Amino acid sequence: MRKYWGLMLVASGLLGGSVTACLPGDGGSSSSGSGGSSSDGSGGSDGCGCVADPIRWGYFGGFTPNAETSALSPCRFFSFERRAIRGDRLLMTCSQELEACEEGVSAGDVASALGHPDVVAALAAAPVLYGRDARPVDGSLFRIQVDGAVVDVGYECGEAPDCVPIPDGVAALADALRTLTQEQLARQTCGAVATP
Repeated sequence: MRKYWGLMLVASGLLGGSVTACLPGDGGSSSSGSGGSSSDGSGGSDGCGCVADPIRWGYFGGFTPNAETSALSPCRFFSFERRAIRGDRLLMTCSQELEACEEGVSAGDVASALGHPDVVAALAAAPVLYGRDARPVDGSLFRIQVDGAVVDVGYECGEAPDCVPIPDGVAALADALRTLTQEQLARQTCGAVATP
C-alpha cells in the first residue's frame, strides 16, 4: 500500500470528499493499533514514517457556518475539529494515532509529499496562493499550514488572469491530506457518531 500511495502522490493522488465527524468527547487516542508510536523519528518498527513538524489543513473561506480543520502532529497523531464560525464554538472534535500504513495514507506518505520540490518551494515562498481564488463567489481555498508557513490551493486557473497554476507536488499533497482526513474520520474511533 505504501508503494501504491507513493505512485499516487506523484500522479496527484486521490480526491477527497465530505466525511462524518465526531462529537466532543467521542474520539480518543488510539495507541493499541499496529501503527505504533515512535519518539526517535525513525518511524517505528512498522516503517510507517513520521512527520517532523505539525501540519494543519482544511477549507478556508466561503459562506459556510462551520470551519473544519485537520492536523497531523509528530510523530503520527491525527486530530480534527469542527467549529461554528459565529461565536467560535467547538462543535465536534476527534483525535487518534494513525493505524498501520497498509490501511491508507501514512505519516510517511505525508512526509514524502512534504519533501517534494514543488512543496519545498511553496513553503519557502509562503504565504502563497496557487490556482483561482473563488472566495468572492462563495468558493473556498484548501489551506495547508506547516510550521507557520501558509500555502493556499484554489481551483484550476482556467482563463482566470494573474492565476498561478497549481504545481503537481502541491496538488498531490492536498489530495493526500484530504484523503487522510476522509480515512481517519471513517475509522470506528472517530466515525461512530453520525453528525447532523
